[in-house]
Amino acid sequence: MDNLNEYLGGRIIKTTDLKPETLMYLQNCGGEIVAATFKKNDKLFCRRCLMEIKKLPIKFQYCRNCINLGKIQIDEQLLITPTNLNFPQQEDYLVWDGQLTTNQTKGVRELILAFQQHCDHLVWAVTGAGKTEMIFPLIEQVLQQGQRIAICSPRVDVCIELFPRIQKVFPKTTVGLFHGRSEEPYHLTQIMLATVHQLIRFEKAFDVLVIDEVDSYPLAGNQMLHHAIKKAKKDVGMIVYLSATPPKELLTQVKQQKISITRLYQRFHGHPLPEPHCHLLLKPTQFWKINPRLRLLLKRLIKTKQRFMLFFPQIPAMKQFAKQLKKLYPLLTFVDVSSKDDQRLEKVQQFREQKVQGILTTTILERGVTFKKIMVIVLDAQAKEFSKTALIQIAGRAGRGKDSYDDQVHFYYQAYNQQIRLACDEIRYLNQQAKK
Repeated sequence: MDNLNEYLGGRIIKTTDLKPETLMYLQNCGGEIVAATFKKNDKLFCRRCLMEIKKLPIKFQYCRNCINLGKIQIDEQLLITPTNLNFPQQEDYLVWDGQLTTNQTKGVRELILAFQQHCDHLVWAVTGAGKTEMIFPLIEQVLQQGQRIAICSPRVDVCIELFPRIQKVFPKTTVGLFHGRSEEPYHLTQIMLATVHQLIRFEKAFDVLVIDEVDSYPLAGNQMLHHAIKKAKKDVGMIVYLSATPPKELLTQVKQQKISITRLYQRFHGHPLPEPHCHLLLKPTQFWKINPRLRLLLKRLIKTKQRFMLFFPQIPAMKQFAKQLKKLYPLLTFVDVSSKDDQRLEKVQQFREQKVQGILTTTILERGVTFKKIMVIVLDAQAKEFSKTALIQIAGRAGRGKDSYDDQVHFYYQAYNQQIRLACDEIRYLNQQAKK
């Protein structure tokens, strides 16, 4: 028989993908066979992704919305595997010698209360407030009750960074990391870290879902992924949303008292968010290969050996800049990364391990990564790719360490526009709120 550990836990699997003896065993354990589709208001929907199936001019109709997870034809059957699971009891789940701040402790109390009341909860916390440490006591509560939790993010990088941190503080609990590029096949774990896309594969599987960076692409505005989140939660359970820049929809639900909220305006080390220095470039970034004003900055960085992150709105602009950078400063060590870079994770690790001085990137690294003692620089900050939210998140990469809270942030632009102004205004407002 197949390794059953690869199927258990509310997974949605085509019956044709299972051996007959495995299918029978999973059914006897409480698995449910369902049709691959269902009708609502005379429209046909996929049971796995809950999206409408548009009719195609072909014989065998299938769902195109979730085809990257495997083709589902409309006449097929699915198995929803058992979710009533028994996890081993432990004496001590959480092994952590850190200490929460007063604000974090207050937030934890609010989180635990929401968990006890099975109420969805939003944690609105500035970048670097210590959201991850705040969910440690919540995870502990979930585990103590023999329940299961998934911690998800739209970004692979965020999941990969979180995985060793969760493993370290819950050393005796099974923890799994699953995403589209993962070499590790799915197996049942009590704590699951995964990209939000992976939730499409589950139904009523988790007692608690923690969704990090809820406002981030590709989750923001993606109906299928929001369906997946709600579908993956058990009927009696809760969803925790974590964000430094929560979407309006969530804040509206807070106003309507549909979900509860925790607000953290102060970083864990007690120092304010770095406020951006704004610079008008009179000529384009690529003027004289690299704008002379930027050359002065780069020479200073090289001389002082200051580590830096350099953000670009588009990949071609980044690649062209990297090419000129190598010519002008051959001794400067740096990497460039984007969403299309297969070596992205390895390059980010190189920068984290201080093997290179700089990292050139697009908005792919606007959130979910932590580096210390760096300068953050945004080029062409007026570009449409840099929304107010993106600029706030990018600025939040700086000043994250106790010993480097005064890291600098610089916005360079050809035109001062609304998104730059709003980002700077909101950062100042959050710092003012933190003083109250």
